[in-house]
Amino acid sequence: MLLGATKADVERVLGKPSIAPVLLGLPDEKTHAYSAGPFDIIVSYIGGLARAMVVQRKGGPRVPLTPPELNAAFSLNAPAALWEIQPTETPAKPAPKAGSKSRATKIEATPATYFSFTERDPKIKEKVGTEIFGWMPGDRPYAFFFLPALPGQPPVLASEWALRGKLG
Repeated sequence: MLLGATKADVERVLGKPSIAPVLLGLPDEKTHAYSAGPFDIIVSYIGGLARAMVVQRKGGPRVPLTPPELNAAFSLNAPAALWEIQPTETPAKPAPKAGSKSRATKIEATPATYFSFTERDPKIKEKVGTEIFGWMPGDRPYAFFFLPALPGQPPVLASEWALRGKLG
């Protein structure tokens, strides 16, 4: 599991990083980018621990990650089969008005897909150990993951819209 790990532990898995712009804009945040084949993995460290990460396709079409790509991204923190995926529903488009001569074309955003992983205590099923949340925009080639709470660490609040502005 990369989230919750130290920079040294992440480097053992992903290799040497380069410096990257901060993702969340939080105090004490240090961000590093790792190259993993056709992907960049951007990890945000807060308090010395990996608390957020982006898996971003470097090239190719600007479309969401494919199911195999997303499963590989999931597996950086937990087996893909243990993640819960909550796709959002596409809102119904209103029918155009009869006789409308408007030439303006409205571009509608494709809804994001949201996902979560919950690790429970093996002895007490009701006790939650680790929770990781994330999303994948419906029109961008990246997935974002974050670990909102860790004992003894500040909470991490992540904004989908702020991150979208930073990653494009």
